[in-house]
Amino acid sequence: MDSRAAAEPIPDVSPSPFPNPSAVNRTLEERLGLDLVQAYDWDWWGTLVQSGESLLLILSTLWCILLARVVCQKLRLHGSADLCFAMEFILVILPCILLVSVAVDYSGYIGLLMLGATLWFLRTSRALERARTRVQFDLGGNRPMCLSILRALTHLITAVCILAIDFGSFYRPYRKSRQFGAKLMDTGIGLFVFTMAMVSRRTRHWSDLRRSVLYSALPLILLGLARTVSILTLGYGQDAHEYGQHLNAFFTLGFTKFLGALVSILARKDLHLLPLGFGLLVIHQFGLSVLGISDYVMNEDVERSSFLNANREGLVSLPGFVGLFLLSIYVNRWMVAKSQLSYSEFVRKLRRLFYLVLILWTSFFISAYEIGISRVTCNLGYVIWMLAIGSTTLCASFGAIDFAINSVMPWDPNPSEDQEKGLLSGEAVVKKRGGSVVPFTISQALNKNGLTFFLVANVLTGMVNIFLGPEDRTHSESVIILLVYMFLATKLAHELLKRGIRLA
Repeated sequence: MDSRAAAEPIPDVSPSPFPNPSAVNRTLEERLGLDLVQAYDWDWWGTLVQSGESLLLILSTLWCILLARVVCQKLRLHGSADLCFAMEFILVILPCILLVSVAVDYSGYIGLLMLGATLWFLRTSRALERARTRVQFDLGGNRPMCLSILRALTHLITAVCILAIDFGSFYRPYRKSRQFGAKLMDTGIGLFVFTMAMVSRRTRHWSDLRRSVLYSALPLILLGLARTVSILTLGYGQDAHEYGQHLNAFFTLGFTKFLGALVSILARKDLHLLPLGFGLLVIHQFGLSVLGISDYVMNEDVERSSFLNANREGLVSLPGFVGLFLLSIYVNRWMVAKSQLSYSEFVRKLRRLFYLVLILWTSFFISAYEIGISRVTCNLGYVIWMLAIGSTTLCASFGAIDFAINSVMPWDPNPSEDQEKGLLSGEAVVKKRGGSVVPFTISQALNKNGLTFFLVANVLTGMVNIFLGPEDRTHSESVIILLVYMFLATKLAHELLKRGIRLA
């Protein structure tokens, strides 16, 4: 079995050196070279299976994070930052690595085991009864813990997969789709946009736009440029079917942040983000389905001779990611609209979030059948899928942490008011060296220095590919390399957390 998701060669179709005088009378499909290309089809049932596998792994990793929270508090490990990190690494990182490689055949059984353990915990701890007796639920202001968990979850799974895919032990159906599909690695860029919006607000003034460009969008675009230059200089391979020949994920995130901030200035209040985002997605889908732009992007016979043709995947998908960004901002603002809730208010918010999850998954099933799910073009179906996965994870962590776990074993924070606020928001870290740390240590480390963690992971991935030859490694060797790789990346973020240092 081939151990790499290598790009298939693109046929060389040389155009005529002389311009066609009748080009002005050609249709859009003819101008884009699609006059002989039929519409691409997708496997509806296969898409549902892929989505189910992806969601199972994401929720399984989330369950491991929650387990680490319970175990660390039961064993009173939060007095030692290193012991807490070690326990979370064993309970979170190790299972994630195993579930994308050698243990993937047992993922269904493991999911059932996790479900059974959850039901046992709820019954024996009487979590639901205890939740009813609570006076109020403090969600933590603008950064609820469930949002921080989702951001860390996205970083962890993506970091594991970008290296694991180069090993023969990696579960091949998790690879990114070339055209249509809902595989695990298809969730990466979409969830990064979703979580980026979770810490963003709509642009109210031009000064807000300037701040978004300088401190958020521009650094990402510069990183994308640096990555492109490095790849061209080192001759490191890049699959042009992902974002194009010269573009990459950093460009997509940077331009999505910039364009999203620019478009959101049209919204006078947060509610206006809904019609703005959906309107943009409808126009985007119209262009993909009716004008034939989707076929243009996926047609391998179109030569990458110009900048547009060479980078059509990254450029065409931008409107879809901007639409996802706008809608995700609204979800975030709804989540944090009120942080101090009574029991009835909390149940009402949780119920509405659950209804949203049902609506999104129903829409996903319809979209998978009617228009397909395509990360390459970021079509309407893909945006709905990302919203469904993001909302499902938020709903699960929201209910598990704030409703169940905190009702059974509330965290006893430091008397300091600042540390208490930080515990709830997910932003606080150790105030002094040697002090106690808050729950979800690795998750908070990644929230504080997520970009630094991801850059280190990319550098380590390149070094492994250059010096260790992952395609020649056995299954056991691949697991060991992945463990060392994740230890180095997460430990760096953890050490920065311990020292209260925030880089990026």
